[in-house]
Amino acid sequence: MTVVRLTQITDLHLGSDSDSMLGGVRTLESFQCVLQAVEQQGRGTDLLLLTGDLAGDCEPEAYQLLNKTLVEHHKQAIWLPGNHDDFDVMAANLVDYPPVQSHKMGSWAVLTLDSSQPNKPGGHISDKQLAQVKQGLESLADKYVLLAMHHSPVNVGCAWLDQQQIDNQQQLYTLLQVHGKVKAVITGHVHQQFDGVWGDLPLYSAPSSCVQFKQYSHDFALSDQPPGYRWLDLHQDGTVDTGVEFLHESTQIPDLDCARY
Repeated sequence: MTVVRLTQITDLHLGSDSDSMLGGVRTLESFQCVLQAVEQQGRGTDLLLLTGDLAGDCEPEAYQLLNKTLVEHHKQAIWLPGNHDDFDVMAANLVDYPPVQSHKMGSWAVLTLDSSQPNKPGGHISDKQLAQVKQGLESLADKYVLLAMHHSPVNVGCAWLDQQQIDNQQQLYTLLQVHGKVKAVITGHVHQQFDGVWGDLPLYSAPSSCVQFKQYSHDFALSDQPPGYRWLDLHQDGTVDTGVEFLHESTQIPDLDCARY
């Protein structure tokens, strides 16, 4: 396996049925369109990384819908929680996709992390999660590592979102630096494309599979950008190629007057 091909889909915000909406967009329909676009790009066999806020309000039915959709599309997927999710409810209802902390592929491994806090929108890495990351990194000493989590550890240029970044990111960064073979970090939560760095680490966020937040906004605002996803190619020498695709032919139009989510 010379190149590991992955697709990140994030912030699905699925509801309890197919008519559930966020910002004027039917989220299940939008997610299905993203899956079709991934197929059309020739990446239909990619492992999917679902990086949180898979449900709008941790409804069991939302995860059941997600499980059914992934099975119907014959997808391999790993997931992690966001601030709108509940890990235990996810694990109980994503019956064909049991939780995994690490997934090995050739010279690479994906390490997942839960950055969510109960009843809070912002990110925090608990002592338990830090210990699990340390243990996971030690077990992956011979692998290049891609770390996946929901919240961003850095500012993305939206004042209201930047207040929700991980509040103890330095503790996590120190662990990643000690390992020495963490090559990139991917996050969700911000509903927009972000390509930047966290110290010495490349850091990437992906657009949502439903609605996008307006970039560089001081207060909450939606963008007219369509749904999207991020693709990643992980090479044998530890380098990463990545890019974002938007569904410019999407027929659903977000409600830009939406005041919250």
